[in-house]
Amino acid sequence: MRPYEMMILVNPDLEDPKEEISSVEEVVRGLGGEIAKTDIWGKRRLAYPIDKHTEGFYAVCNFKFDQVHLKELDRVLKLRSDVWRHMVVRLDEE
Repeated sequence: MRPYEMMILVNPDLEDPKEEISSVEEVVRGLGGEIAKTDIWGKRRLAYPIDKHTEGFYAVCNFKFDQVHLKELDRVLKLRSDVWRHMVVRLDEE
């Protein structure tokens, strides 16, 4: 398993955006990943409007994951309407 970092941008109008972040963590665990830590940045101003919103809820998640499941993780996160953007970056081995 390799270390990865994922930035998640979630709809801030949700009743509890942290709950959506938790469900994304469950998706990672369901695909065999191990969550190391999640850093909640909170509501921040967007560089450009998304669906007529000027703010979004940000979180950064560090996890270990098998490379073969990355496409499935990407597919599942694209299907979630409240996850506006996500980006997964592979970190250097420690």
